[in-house]
Amino acid sequence: MDTKRVLIIDDLEANRYVLRKIVTNDPGFEIIEARNGAEGLALMMQGVDLVILDINLPDMTGFELIQVAEKQLGPSRLPAIINISATFVSSSDKAKGINTGARAYLTHPINPEEVMATIASLMKSNSRVERLERQRNRAKARNEQLSREKIMLQRFMRSFTHDLRSPLSAAVMATGLMRGNPSRRTDDLLAILENNLKRIDEMVANLLDISHVSVGGGIKLVGAQLDLPSLLRDAVANLALHLTNPLELETDEDSGVVVWDRAAFVRIFDNLVGNAAKHGKAGAPIRITQTSKDGWVHLTVCNEGLFPDDVLKNLATPYFISTQSDAKGWGLGLPIVKALTESFGGGVQFSNTNDLACVELRLPAAIASVTL
Repeated sequence: MDTKRVLIIDDLEANRYVLRKIVTNDPGFEIIEARNGAEGLALMMQGVDLVILDINLPDMTGFELIQVAEKQLGPSRLPAIINISATFVSSSDKAKGINTGARAYLTHPINPEEVMATIASLMKSNSRVERLERQRNRAKARNEQLSREKIMLQRFMRSFTHDLRSPLSAAVMATGLMRGNPSRRTDDLLAILENNLKRIDEMVANLLDISHVSVGGGIKLVGAQLDLPSLLRDAVANLALHLTNPLELETDEDSGVVVWDRAAFVRIFDNLVGNAAKHGKAGAPIRITQTSKDGWVHLTVCNEGLFPDDVLKNLATPYFISTQSDAKGWGLGLPIVKALTESFGGGVQFSNTNDLACVELRLPAAIASVTL
């Protein structure tokens, strides 16, 4: 009997140990392991028969890993994949897993009999009927995903046009007052006009960036040498003028110089801290922590309050607007953060930690001055 190679991808050693003990009860399986998506992808390129994949990895999601693997291997060479989740699996999770190429979905705590039965089923030869069934399931999942995206886009357009009307009306009003009576052309009216035009410009810029990324483009970055502690202090000082929440900044003063696109980083930072102020506890401090190690910068923004479950799953989904939030917004801030962070060559994670909603960025200390 041919030995089947089974790849376990999970950042937690305890989870890998449990799965390894379960699967090695069958002598027909050879177990190999990876701690993150990058290691797992490299092993998949070498050839495996089955992947048991945690959907929450430190460097990418399991769904993203499957998409990258399918792009590099091709659909016909993609191994059988079992998604593993530490939380309850919703129907949308299952649909997303199937849509990206997974064949089964399990949750912790792991049931050994269920694991082995699932593996045995997936190891069976792929008959024409099974291939057609998988195609049907994938098409169904894709249709469900498109339906959800259509609903999100409709809600977004209603919210966006409503929010855009406010600064437009203010700008038109200020212009009309100054045109009707030139003596009323005061610094205050000019400031109102300028501020509202800036709001409109920012909203349109975010929308264009997300549209560009969605169709496969990128966001152009131009790197320049910047003193990181000074950059963070300046960004905090600017936001403190507009926010009522106290901002608590803790930096690694020895971080030194980074090579970043200043404007792009400020957009990331402003969106993160502004989102924390909008959706967190009013008046509660927003904690900003920065450390540097081995050529990477880690930046964490935390605020009191937790992300609702549906929000946590969709924070970086363009056009998603939570039905559980009373705060106004139209679902582009955090997708912009994700797109810009990935253009830097880094990553972003969202989590609930000790009654705090936290966003953690991992950015290289130097970026390439190119469109990614």
